[in-house]
Amino acid sequence: MSTSRITVEQLTGSHTLVIENYSSYKHFQSGFSAATVNFTAAGHNWTLQYYPKGITTSFKDYVSIYLILKGGLSVRAEVKFSLVRAKEGGSKNKTVEAKKVSNEPQWACEKLIKRKDLEKSKYLNNNSFKILCEIVVFQGTRAEAVAGSTST
Repeated sequence: MSTSRITVEQLTGSHTLVIENYSSYKHFQSGFSAATVNFTAAGHNWTLQYYPKGITTSFKDYVSIYLILKGGLSVRAEVKFSLVRAKEGGSKNKTVEAKKVSNEPQWACEKLIKRKDLEKSKYLNNNSFKILCEIVVFQGTRAEAVAGSTST
């Protein structure tokens, strides 16, 4: 008897964004954004786009975050954004998943957290907070024989 398996190959990675001087962002309008430096995770180059008062006025009460793939490529990926607690060992608590699995070059989370909820939370500490972005890029499939099996 022979056995084989098919596996989806994945590349994984993460990036933590630290937002400092949070209260200073109240002076900006909806649609204002600040971008991170380019970073490499899951085998690709990315940037995060932070919208302190939402991407549009429809999301003005929220913090929005976008992950943007650089270099004009397209990949199939799943993205998860998490707020990281400032205390208690830095454990992740609030998880917002933008489980958009697509070939588009950006993944959005328009409603990461309401700003008023963030301001009352343990995520905001010393006027700063952290967003963890976890990325899984799906590379394709691989077939292989299972060790110890025989072919007929």
